[in-house]
Amino acid sequence: MFKGKKYITFDCYGTLIDWGGGIREALRKLSEKNGLDLDLTNISDKYIKVELEVEAEQYRKYHEVLQLSAKKLLKQMGFDISDKGALEFADSIYNWQPFPETHDVLAELKQKGYKLIILSNIDNEIIKRSIELMGIEFDVVVTAEEVGSYKPSHGHWQEMLRRFKAKKEEVLHVAASYIHDIIPAKEQGFDAIWINRNNEEPTREIRPDIEFKDLRPLPKSLP
Repeated sequence: MFKGKKYITFDCYGTLIDWGGGIREALRKLSEKNGLDLDLTNISDKYIKVELEVEAEQYRKYHEVLQLSAKKLLKQMGFDISDKGALEFADSIYNWQPFPETHDVLAELKQKGYKLIILSNIDNEIIKRSIELMGIEFDVVVTAEEVGSYKPSHGHWQEMLRRFKAKKEEVLHVAASYIHDIIPAKEQGFDAIWINRNNEEPTREIRPDIEFKDLRPLPKSLP
């Protein structure tokens, strides 16, 4: 199905790095440290809605987006946190861990000869640490800081095509976020695999080419 692919583009946080787990743990620690009676049920789902709103306001570095989103979410839930607390929440991203299968899957794809690319809504400094934790060298990394916008805007993909002078049919996009990644990838004519870790339902008619629960089936799905 995916013959002729040379480049595999990955979203990072939620796909390769455990974004949801990182958010939940950071908010748990924030709640515990500040004596907040914070209901952590579906907290990452609540958080992402707020983060999307903050990102849509104007371009800011993601480290600042994390701080503003945490403050806004907790205010909606009836709590106020200090600037220091919001900063500690944002700094937690430097220690968010890869999913258990991430390294081995990427290593196998690299061994098969694919160019591995990250397209991420992140800052340059933060992504360096996450790549260290994954233990894999990527061929290209395109960040929100570089393109000055956040997915689902199309800037990441356009920058990737510019750098490689690649054709869309040579590219496969792999991502966990339906809103940030699958919709814009398909809108632009890219093949896309949805890593649907949380059994989400699509909110629009746009569908991925394939859907997996995690990354493990990916190498066998490619020649």
